[in-house]
Amino acid sequence: MKFEDQLKNAFEKATKNAHRRVVRAALKGFEKINEWSPVDQGTFRANWNVSFGELDRSFDLDLTKDDIATNTATAMAKITNDTKLGTTVYISNSVPYAIPLENGHSWQQAPHGIVAPTLRFLQNAIDAGRLK
Repeated sequence: MKFEDQLKNAFEKATKNAHRRVVRAALKGFEKINEWSPVDQGTFRANWNVSFGELDRSFDLDLTKDDIATNTATAMAKITNDTKLGTTVYISNSVPYAIPLENGHSWQQAPHGIVAPTLRFLQNAIDAGRLK
């Protein structure tokens, strides 16, 4: 095999590995954000959005616990199928009370917020090499 072919193969392998790691980190991040989101009526947990390149600020206050599973499956499929290497993956929730919840308003269910603990979890997992 020629050197340039070896180099091309090495680059393709590195690109596939990087893409796989980005997808795994985004999936794990969404999983933890979803898991750690407080549920009363289910509206907050059902309003997590996944977008690429720019933040999705949409929300629907009519969503309930019945919508959580569908929203979760849709978001996970979007991450798995649509993530492109080099594009920012946004996981957002724009319900009006999202910031108070992040700041500990739900002291019984999420006293330390949702996003901040997820980011700490992901950073620790990445540092430990658990998101390969």
